[in-house]
Amino acid sequence: MFIGITQRLIINKSYYEERETLALDWGKLFANEKLFEGFLPLPLSYELDFKHYIAHLKAVILSGGNDLYSYNSNDLSKKRDEYEKHIIAFCLKNKLPLLGICRGAQIIASFFNSTLKQCKNHLNEHQIFTNEGLQFRTNSFHNYHISSLGKDLSVLASANDGSCEAFKHKICPIYGLMWHIERDKGLENTHILKEWLDTIKR
Repeated sequence: MFIGITQRLIINKSYYEERETLALDWGKLFANEKLFEGFLPLPLSYELDFKHYIAHLKAVILSGGNDLYSYNSNDLSKKRDEYEKHIIAFCLKNKLPLLGICRGAQIIASFFNSTLKQCKNHLNEHQIFTNEGLQFRTNSFHNYHISSLGKDLSVLASANDGSCEAFKHKICPIYGLMWHIERDKGLENTHILKEWLDTIKR
């Protein structure tokens, strides 16, 4: 089964070329048979209409990288925003499982009228508190946090400053995590990730 993953957009500096990239960490994550057994990652190209992928996908992950266009108005961020908003709308309408990671969580939160603000002390790692009372440390690589969620979303975990670190849609299998599950210290707690993966299996 394929899980589609949107990619980071970068500009090559040695000679001008726009590139779609995925860190090798994503391949290592999918090699984790305890979590992703039976799933293969399928990188999505921004130059191909998402409709061409739909028949092959069981779920979609919106990856990290690039700021939202509203916070960094450049062409690459604009391209990502437009493509990923189309994916969110499709997943919402068709109840296709969707997971946002860091920037991916931000674009989902923004789509559902949440409030994002510039933040400090959200680099390297920090403490997370789940609704069930669990605590764990995880990686953190973002300059903007989710200060309040839109009415269609529910908080699953928060940081020390009260900002939202994980959420889900109240009806559809749409989740967001502000930490990077593919990087070091990204799997210190897998409860929410497993909950999302279960929506695919069902």
